[in-house]
Amino acid sequence: MKNQSHLDLAHERVSTLFEHAAEIFNEYPEISRRNITSARKIAMKYRLRLTKEQKMSFCKSCNTYLKKGVNSTVRLQHGKIVLTCKECGFIRRFVY
Repeated sequence: MKNQSHLDLAHERVSTLFEHAAEIFNEYPEISRRNITSARKIAMKYRLRLTKEQKMSFCKSCNTYLKKGVNSTVRLQHGKIVLTCKECGFIRRFVY
C-alpha cells in the first residue's frame, strides 16, 4: 500500500512534469514528449487521476503535448469537444 506522502509527492511531480512540458514545447518538442510519458507512468504507478486540463493537454496515442492551433484542432460537435492530434491523427472526444 502506498504511503500518503508518496502519493502527494507523486501528484506534485506529475503536475511539475506537465508544466515543464508546456514551457519547453516550442523549443524542444521531443523532451516535452518524454516529460508527458514520464508523468503518465508515474500517474499509472501510483494510480493517480489526471485533471481534465491535463487529460486534454496530451495525445493519448503518441504522448505529444497538444498546443491548440499549433499541433491540434479543437471542434465542438453534438455536445462533445473533439480534440484531434495533427501529429498522429488520433481523435479524442470529451463531453461538455
